[in-house]
Amino acid sequence: MRISMLGPLDVRGGNGNGAGVGGTRLRALLILLALEPGRVVASELLIDGIWAQDPPAGAANALQALVSRLRRALPGAVVASHPAGYRLAVEPDAVDVVRFERLASEGRQALARDPAAAAVEPPRLRPRPPTCGPDWPVSSDATTTSPKSPPS
Repeated sequence: MRISMLGPLDVRGGNGNGAGVGGTRLRALLILLALEPGRVVASELLIDGIWAQDPPAGAANALQALVSRLRRALPGAVVASHPAGYRLAVEPDAVDVVRFERLASEGRQALARDPAAAAVEPPRLRPRPPTCGPDWPVSSDATTTSPKSPPS
């Protein structure tokens, strides 16, 4: 599963099919869990993050209902229960924000070690489709391509 939050929220199963996660609260739950992939997020933090200053009566039950809806929406058994809260059972790199933060940290470390070498290392944020060479970047919707502009 891949979760993209840099831009519109998008969830894709291993087969590439999208998972429909609709509704503000359901999306908030997914985002809160995805920001901590593989780690337990306390129920109290989830309730605060979803309802802020206005949690419903029976907030724990309302959270359980949201978790049930999220489990139905996501492919596989990726939302795990824990006595303290819930955990999204995905690899950290499955979440684009987490992957971006890791790569940015690696980039800062590489710059500190060897600025010249780090300056020529290409970014590894998104793999290129196999039909695209280095001179043919793919647009964000992957439906059109265009050659790189000549250097100014």
